[in-house]
Amino acid sequence: MFSQRFSTLSRSIIAGKKFVVPSTSTSVSSYLSHNHRCFSSAPNPLDAFRDSVDRQTRASEPVGRPWSVKELRRKSYDDLHKLWYVLYLERNMLLTEQQLSRTRQLIFPQPQRMKKVQKSMAAIKQVLGERKRSKIASFQESRMAEEMAANAEEANEVME
Repeated sequence: MFSQRFSTLSRSIIAGKKFVVPSTSTSVSSYLSHNHRCFSSAPNPLDAFRDSVDRQTRASEPVGRPWSVKELRRKSYDDLHKLWYVLYLERNMLLTEQQLSRTRQLIFPQPQRMKKVQKSMAAIKQVLGERKRSKIASFQESRMAEEMAANAEEANEVME
């Protein structure tokens, strides 16, 4: 029965996804709403990645500046981690908005925001890299000092 019912259906492509559309007079929207739960009127999951400010307001408001390395050097590791997470969310939101602008053939508002987020993320990576290199250097210095102290004790024992 299932194969007989769908043998009269034709295949169509909508939005890059294949699904079965009846070749009878049934409308596509009514068919999708009854037979495919994924095409229901549920909120778009990408809305979580959308900017809450409307396009006109966003285009008229000035954009802030990126974080500088000098400012970030004064921040704790936890603060840098929180800032990285906020910038990561902002970057994902901007990438979503950029893709939606492309698909709708609209101008992406304030494209300089993406560059500022990237510069801020790069500054955080630089600060964390500096901290890592200094920690490694201090560890190696303390290790060498311990080895030199052990060698000096060994030399004193040999001389006695």
